[in-house]
Amino acid sequence: MKIIAFLCVVIALSTATEAIDIFNTLPKTDFGRTILQTVQLELSNGSAVDSVVDSLNEILKSAEQEKGAIQANLRNRQAQCQTRQDDAQSVIDRANAKRADDERKLPLINEELISKQEQALVKDSEEQRNNDKLALITATREEQKQEYQERRNELTNYVAALGEAKSIVSGLGSVSFLQVSSSEHYSKFKEAYPKPRGYGIMVELLLKASTQAKTPEQVERLVATIQGLIDSIYELQKQELLVDDAREVEFIRQREIILLANQTLAASVAELKAQVLHLQQDIVEVTNDVNTNKSIASIKTKELNDWVKTCQDEEKNLRAIFDSRVGQVETVNQILIIFNSGLSQELRKSIAEIQLN
Repeated sequence: MKIIAFLCVVIALSTATEAIDIFNTLPKTDFGRTILQTVQLELSNGSAVDSVVDSLNEILKSAEQEKGAIQANLRNRQAQCQTRQDDAQSVIDRANAKRADDERKLPLINEELISKQEQALVKDSEEQRNNDKLALITATREEQKQEYQERRNELTNYVAALGEAKSIVSGLGSVSFLQVSSSEHYSKFKEAYPKPRGYGIMVELLLKASTQAKTPEQVERLVATIQGLIDSIYELQKQELLVDDAREVEFIRQREIILLANQTLAASVAELKAQVLHLQQDIVEVTNDVNTNKSIASIKTKELNDWVKTCQDEEKNLRAIFDSRVGQVETVNQILIIFNSGLSQELRKSIAEIQLN
């Protein structure tokens, strides 16, 4: 029995010592000083233990509510932070995906641009070759026209000279008058054509022969020969006219083919150049998109890192406050246990002697 009694005394002393230790730690915090001050005030006013317990329960209730509010705030803030971080990450992922897609497109667009530019150059060159060909056949045709006109004028002059010679030879007059007129006509022809060619040689010979005609028979034969040459020249002019007309038709045909080809080429070149401009604009826009999405990803990454840092700091602070409230609740519960276990006079005295600092 004595041993049991001794153990009870030891346990009681140990419990009392622990209680004093708990109360002695209260002045170390603002909340602890509030608890201690409340307990000291209640005890100094002679309040019953139940009254002190009621006051402590009110403090406990308030601390529990604050702890719950902080915990709810912590959870809400964690959810908000997660949402903000997810949103920022989503923007970053979209920007990076769009940037990667645009960077994949750029070489393809550039390759197409080079192809269109090369096609335009080829068609430009082809159009230029056609223009050169058109200029060549036009110049050739102009030369042909000039040669034909000169040839026609020459033959016309031959006919005129022969006609005049025929008139002189066929005209009335003495032989001496005929020879004088023919000689003058022959001299004029030689001045106009000092070195005749082709039909001109035959004309020269006939005009020369006209100066030598003396008898009616010679004149008759000469007139017939002159008329035959005139008819031959007329026939030659008809043939040369047909040849020149055929050349004109062929020239027009070739010119129309070239003009039509150039019209088609010009339309193709215009379309290709429009496509080149469009592709160049696409390259500018896609490049701008790449830079824009790169900037967006960079900005949002910084924003995400800032949010992570801010949220970590806020969570740390809220957890510290929450842990503080948990400690306050534990402190009040410990004191309630002490009061509910009974308060000895010695413990009352010890509590009253604790300084608030």
